[in-house]
Amino acid sequence: MSTPSPNTEEETESLDSEISTIRAELKALHHRRRILTNSLLTSRPLQRLAKSHPPQTTATIAGTPPKWPDLSPLLHTSARHADLNHHRIAFSTTAFPFTDPAPGPSAAKNLLGVRIDICARDGSYVKPYYILLRRVGLHTPNNEAERQQQQQQQQQQQTGARGRGNRVLCVHRHTVPAVVDLGALERVYLPRAKAADAVGEEGEGEGEQQHEKEEAAPRKPWKHQPRKQNLRGFLREVRRQLVVWHVRCDGVRYLRERLGVVRRGADSDEENGVWERDVLAEDPIQETKIAKNALGIVALGATALEAVYVRVEWEDGRVGRFKISNAGLVERAVVMGDNGRDKLMEAVMTGGNGRLETLLDRLRKSAAESKVSAAASVEDGASQTASEA
Repeated sequence: MSTPSPNTEEETESLDSEISTIRAELKALHHRRRILTNSLLTSRPLQRLAKSHPPQTTATIAGTPPKWPDLSPLLHTSARHADLNHHRIAFSTTAFPFTDPAPGPSAAKNLLGVRIDICARDGSYVKPYYILLRRVGLHTPNNEAERQQQQQQQQQQQTGARGRGNRVLCVHRHTVPAVVDLGALERVYLPRAKAADAVGEEGEGEGEQQHEKEEAAPRKPWKHQPRKQNLRGFLREVRRQLVVWHVRCDGVRYLRERLGVVRRGADSDEENGVWERDVLAEDPIQETKIAKNALGIVALGATALEAVYVRVEWEDGRVGRFKISNAGLVERAVVMGDNGRDKLMEAVMTGGNGRLETLLDRLRKSAAESKVSAAASVEDGASQTASEA
């Protein structure tokens, strides 16, 4: 069996590197093309020219060739994108009606959808988060009396304030990540009575079970009224926690970008260094490491997806961990070395303005001051030795 020659392997590696370089250049060119296209379409001269040529009717199109056949779809798409951005800037949370496509009772298919938009550090919007809410207490009537009662309740809800108290909402589906405890927030802001909860979740309770629940109900129900639901407060708290999470993630990514990130296989194939997987990256399986820097940091990354705690490792063996507050501050820090805790480094990390974005600046300033003090101590020692001699 013949083995490949070293020249063949080198040629293959060179071709692979050239292909990866060409792909990176194509990606950059496509990105630049999108930016230039959007800039051109949103320019004032082109917008004025487009407004001066109104859209043609069907009769006009039949007689004359269409004007700007290539730019019309682009202008329409650009206008829709601009309107969407304006809406996202003005309204970060949008409610819309939604019909559940799953088979089931028609009354339970009417849902309330909520879209939450979050702006990232680079000015772009991340993928929207969706929450679908449904009304509990709506079930399929088993007889004519229940059907009439349900129709009366619906009429009350449409006519006056009496029906508004019966609009009990609960979370049906959502795309919010697990870093936000949506169940706990729902229990706080969207409380439900036990009877409504059981009917809303099951929807098909037996008559005997319902009779037992009525018997077990308190004798004075007016003293045990459930708390009112606060949908606005629920959505406000969900968005606040999402924004806090994105602020922490963006802060950690910003520190890694300033230090420099090397990807295994794409930027370097060497085995030296501390290779780790970034849980906040788009591809968490990709192994990366921190580039060589003046601070001597060889590893920096979040310990979990919540990005509350960040682990730091130096080339001299010191290992540290600090906590990020909801306001983006370095709240607490612990640094351990061969000689125990490094309280000076801990004070530097939590000192100053405490902002996560300026952490590396504080570390650089501390390193420069330590070098100056070390040089001064060496000069003092040399002068003392010379005087003694």
